This record gives sequence, C-alpha cells and structure tokens, in this order.
Amino acid sequence: MSALAAASALLWLSVPAHGRDGAELRAAWVDYQKVYLSADGRVIDFRENGVTTSEGQAYAMVRALWMGDRATFDRAHRWSVANLQGGDEGRLAAWRWGRRDDESYAVLDEQPASDADQLMIWALFGAASRWKSPRYESMALALLDRLWAEEVTEVAGKLVLLPGPWARGGVPLRVNPSYFLPFAWREFARRDRTRPWMRLLDDGYELLAACRSPSGLHQDWCSLDPVTGAVVPSAEAKDGSFGFEAFRVGWTLAAEVKWHHERRARRLLGPYENLLARPDGPVKIPGIIAADGRAAVDWEYPGMWGALLPAWSLRRPAVASRVWAEKLAPLRASHGWGDPNDYYGQNWIWFGLALWQSKEGPV
Repeated sequence: MSALAAASALLWLSVPAHGRDGAELRAAWVDYQKVYLSADGRVIDFRENGVTTSEGQAYAMVRALWMGDRATFDRAHRWSVANLQGGDEGRLAAWRWGRRDDESYAVLDEQPASDADQLMIWALFGAASRWKSPRYESMALALLDRLWAEEVTEVAGKLVLLPGPWARGGVPLRVNPSYFLPFAWREFARRDRTRPWMRLLDDGYELLAACRSPSGLHQDWCSLDPVTGAVVPSAEAKDGSFGFEAFRVGWTLAAEVKWHHERRARRLLGPYENLLARPDGPVKIPGIIAADGRAAVDWEYPGMWGALLPAWSLRRPAVASRVWAEKLAPLRASHGWGDPNDYYGQNWIWFGLALWQSKEGPV
C-alpha cells in the first residue's frame, strides 16, 4: 500500500455523506435511532423478540461513524462493552443478548461472531482517526489480538477466518463468505504489523472464489475439508443458497472495487451485476436463490436490493437508479424503509445507499 493509500484508507469515514440523497441518509439515521436504538445505546431487533446482537451494535457504530455522530457512537460502544463484553474492552462481544426465561436480561449466547467483531474493530480504528483519540485505537488493537487468536485458523497452509470460535475443529469446517471483509483486513494490516493480515486477504479471496454455487453467486455458508481446505458438499440445507447472509458479499466486493480498485473483487461481482440481465425487464430478484440459480422462494427482500445497489452502480448505474426509484424509494416511511420490524433490512438499505453515493476510496 502506498503512503497516500495508507493515509487515506479511512477517508470515506472522515467526510460527511454527500450526493443527491445525502439528506436522506442523515434523515434515515435519525429515524433509525428513534425506533431501533434505546436511550442507553442498545439496538433492538423487534422481529427476534427484542434481542440485541453484536452485529446490530457493530452496524450502529459504523453508521454513527459514517455520519460523524460521536455521541451515538460512544453510546452504542459503551453499551456493548458493558453488556456484550462483560465490562472488558479487550474481550470479543457475545453474539446475543436479551430476555431470559426468568424475565431478566442477560447474555443469551456468549459465542462471538466474527463479522461483528471485525466491524467493531474497524469502526474503532475509524473513530481514532476521525476524532483524534488514541484510546479508540488501543481498544481496537486489544480486540484485534483476540480476533486473531480466536477467529483465525490455518488449513492446508491457508489462513481462514472462522465465523466464531465455535467453528474451530469442526468437521467439516464451516465458514461464512459474508464474514470475509478484505477492506477491514487492509486497515488491520496498516495498524498491526505483527500479523499477516494481507496473507489472510489473499487466502480469503481464494476462498471467496471457491465458495460459490454453480450460479456464480456466493453461498450463505460454505463447508471445507479441515485437512485439505477444499470445499466439500454438506447436508446443511442453507449451504449452496444465496440469501440473507450472502447478499452482503456483493456489498463488500463493491466496496473493495470502489475504495481499493481490487480486480479480484470486480471479477467476482460479475454474477451480481447480471442478476438483472435485462435492465428494461421486470425488476425482480427472489429473496433466496438456489445453488442452480433458480428462485427458491416467490418473495423479494428489500435489504438485498439495498445491499446490491453499489454493485450495480459500478458498471450499470442506470440499473441502480431504477432499482432505487422502483423498489426502495417507495418504501420510505418514518422509521426507514418497508417492514418496521426488520432492523436488518433497514441497515442494508442504508449501507447500500451510503456506499453507492460515497466518495472514491484510496487510490
């Protein structure tokens, strides 16, 4: 990475949202806080009986950083440390928190989830740069130590990001392609020179190429032989399908192209860009796509549409504009878009709009 690229690696986080819908991003962020974020900084998933996940907390931190909202960033982070990290700033966050059978509230599942862990660390590094506070960086580095120790393994000479410590030693070894965040690994490599983060990035791109279904789209989950590292068939029904997990890969690949001009990401984006093979035809994508490329359900999911906006915008900007105008803009309401109980979809529509209209990343 050049000195210029290193200096600007978090440039997108240090400027306000802009573009023709910059005001919409800001308004949607305010609306989101009113509905989904409690006064003490907890993100509430109403669809799942009011639970809170490390994923939700990480999303709030990234969005607050993107908006330059330090007060909300700190509020969400403090809640996470106190409730998901047991008061220990250097401990990976528990995945799930909520109401127990005795009506008390506590951690329901202590296992960390590496997608949330990476985003929290990445957001803390961004906060350190944006708000000139080394304390954020020290917390991020402590978590980075734990992430490497608990959620990275080596298989057949290749580094593999685990979805969580629970996956270590599994037969087969389970991985989630949507948890692979190369744009974050680049920042980790810049901040931590003691570990081979760029090797993880290169090996991760090899796995992203391997963990695709015959349709070319990524699988929600992928199984590996724990000895050879090869992708192996699995009896898990969710393996092979493209759905609620895998659509996030399209967003990540678009970020890699936009911010880092990554050719491997551009090649992997081909099937995503071609989901709407006829831009003048019906704008419809099923919410789950089977391994053979056929629709697995007859409904659509707005969160998927939102997350894929940046992918379409790279080569087919007219498609992105049409999807926004026909599928998402009409869903706008006082809480966000579409189903008010769907906090996950709200986030991915927002992230898609934000990346679609963000400035160019490092060169």
